[in-house]
Amino acid sequence: MRGIIRKTEQMRGRNSMNRGCNDHFAGWRGSYTVEAALVFPIVLFVLAALIICTFYVHDRAVSQSLVCEMASAGSNFITEEERQEAMDAVREQATASRFLGSRNLSLSASSGKTEANAALAADYPVPGMVIKYFAGGSLTIQKKWSSKTPDPAKAIWIMRGLKRLIDGGTK
Repeated sequence: MRGIIRKTEQMRGRNSMNRGCNDHFAGWRGSYTVEAALVFPIVLFVLAALIICTFYVHDRAVSQSLVCEMASAGSNFITEEERQEAMDAVREQATASRFLGSRNLSLSASSGKTEANAALAADYPVPGMVIKYFAGGSLTIQKKWSSKTPDPAKAIWIMRGLKRLIDGGTK
């Protein structure tokens, strides 16, 4: 019987040591929960803002590459009809699936004798009250690009003239 009483006293001693330790941290029990409740929404908001900004930058890069592609496609042909057909073919391939968040896409392409022009306009909707107050709820993406069209006849004419000058002016 005495052995049982001693064991009980030893266990009480251990518990009393632990109790003293727990008394020291008694005020800290709910602090991690409160901290997490305050920090977690802020972290989620920052991550969401980063994702939205990343999508916006992606759409700007895609729109710039699309406009450059349209203008360069239009500058690769000799006649204006071929240039316009090439630019229209690129415009038809440009679908909204290439963009992550942009809406109301409008593409325009024109070709002249000396250059090919391409333009794109789109709206990127951004959630939140602040952006709705300052920007009407969306950011606009506007890109323009022009590319000079080479004139092979003029280049050949200049090269032949330079050749005549080098040869001494004779045919």
